[in-house]
This record gives sequence, structure tokens and C-alpha cells, in this order.
Amino acid sequence: MVEPTGNNYEDTGQPSGRGEPAPLRWLSRAEAVVGGLLLTTIFALMLLQAAQRYLPTGGWVWTGELARFSLVWLTFAMSGYLLGRDAHVTLKLIDHVTTGLARRLVWIFANVTVAVVCLNLAYEAFELVGSPSRQTSPALGLPVGYFYVIPLVGLLLTTVRSVVAVFAPAPVSKEEPSA
Repeated sequence: MVEPTGNNYEDTGQPSGRGEPAPLRWLSRAEAVVGGLLLTTIFALMLLQAAQRYLPTGGWVWTGELARFSLVWLTFAMSGYLLGRDAHVTLKLIDHVTTGLARRLVWIFANVTVAVVCLNLAYEAFELVGSPSRQTSPALGLPVGYFYVIPLVGLLLTTVRSVVAVFAPAPVSKEEPSA
């Protein structure tokens, strides 16, 4: 049996989700579904591109373009999900050196910094979505502004997750003894 440690992490090191409010759990599920769909899209398009090499017909250029856009969308769509699970790319050196209040202040500073940066990037993405442009993607022919919608949403969700993380307790690392 797993003893309660005061955090949302079990022996796997992954958040159990039981301590999260219901809207954040639903948001996590939605983000995971979108990430899975984008990953499946990338896989299917890459498989289609590989199959096209052996077909007598010409290749479809749009498959590569959509796969590249999907990879960028996957990055932005999953950033909030990863931040919410404390699974994003971080430098944990400070977590191993500091304890107590110093660690909490670093945690707050890091999340406030992420929130400010994501909010600024979301503003720029909003400007790109809303600005009239005649530019279209080469193969798909879609207006370029449409391609910034998913990064805009992903950046806004990452901002929300960062703000929530400022007020939520910081996750306890596996090396840290529980109180």
C-alpha cells in the first residue's frame, strides 16, 4: 500500500490527479486527447509519405506540410499539460540544492516567469491570428493566420497552468523525504 505523502504523486512519480480540481482534470484529459490526435496525425502522414515513394502516382506535398504543422501544434498543445504534471523540461539542480522557503520561492518565480512569457507569446499569436494577411501555406493553401490558433490556445492554457501552479503546492521530488 502506498502511504500518503501530502502530494499528488504515487510511486510512479506521475501525478495521480486526485488533488486537482475537476476542471483541471477535464482540461488535462482534453489536452491529452488533442496531443494523441496530433501524434496519430503525424504518424499517419509520415506513413502515407513513405508509402507514396512506392506508388506510381506523384506524391502529395500537403502531407509533409501538414505533418510539420502538426508537430509544431503538438508542442504548443501539450505544453500546458506537461507543465500541469511537472513533466516539462526543467533544470532541477536548484530543487536538489534548496529546501523549504527558498525552494518555494524559486518555484513561484519560475511559474510567474513562465506565465509572463506565455502571456506575451499568446498576445503575439493573437495578433497573428487576427491580422489580415494574404499569405497562405504553399501546399494546403490555407491562410497562415489559421495556423496560429492552436499555439494561441496552448499558450493561454500554459499561462493558466502556471498561475495555478503559483498557488498550488509544489510537487515533492522522489528523492526528498516526505514529512
